[in-house]
Amino acid sequence: RLANMGVPAFNIASAVTLIIAQRLARRLCQHCKTVEPLPKETLIEEGYTPEQIATDFKVYRAVGCDQCTEGYKGRVGIYQVMPVSDAMGRMIMEGGNSMQLADQAKAEGIADLRASGLKKVMAGLTSLEEINRVIKE
Repeated sequence: RLANMGVPAFNIASAVTLIIAQRLARRLCQHCKTVEPLPKETLIEEGYTPEQIATDFKVYRAVGCDQCTEGYKGRVGIYQVMPVSDAMGRMIMEGGNSMQLADQAKAEGIADLRASGLKKVMAGLTSLEEINRVIKE
């Protein structure tokens, strides 16, 4: 985005040391959330690993009650925190795009927004439907 606003690549590469992305997802109401049984195949399609699925976590869905109306009450933050490594700095200097930076972040083991969202689903804080709504890939 900085490059699109006309900031020279060398300024971006030398000044930016950390990139943070965030989304706010609706928090499931603790009074009425209900377990949503999903097959393992669906969980894998959504982005869960076999190791995560083996932990036998529960996925919840929004229902709605007199406490919340639509099944959600409040918000929960979904974050990606990405330190800018030397390799990323070089990529920025060379005019790399966001897809290349995302690939480099993945290679460096940095979790993306979707992985962060899936952890919030595993914790029972929000629903898969909500994560799919706020994180479009």
